[in-house]
Amino acid sequence: MQNQQTVNPRSLLREFHQILSGKRSLARSAFNNLKPGQKRLLLSASGIELRTTEIYNSDSQFTHAWQMQYDNLTDKEVDDLKKGLRRLQAIIDAFGLCEEQDFKKETKYRWHK
Repeated sequence: MQNQQTVNPRSLLREFHQILSGKRSLARSAFNNLKPGQKRLLLSASGIELRTTEIYNSDSQFTHAWQMQYDNLTDKEVDDLKKGLRRLQAIIDAFGLCEEQDFKKETKYRWHK
């Protein structure tokens, strides 16, 4: 069943920014409820790296990234979230100025003599 409610990414960012600027208990809930891709995007824009650990088996090793929760963030990282939100908002605003034709691939041909 599809979600019939259309989500405006811009309003989600604004809401989270307002919460983050005000009450951190609401910010915790909002951050923890972000989808994994949204959370990774916000963390990346904020310059926050995922917590990882190396797991070694008898015949292999791999890196495991921990699911980030608000309580795992340091005070500096929480402050960095504000910067990341501003960066994402600037990107959204820039794309908001674009027209559909700005995203069409343009093919230029060179004619040689």
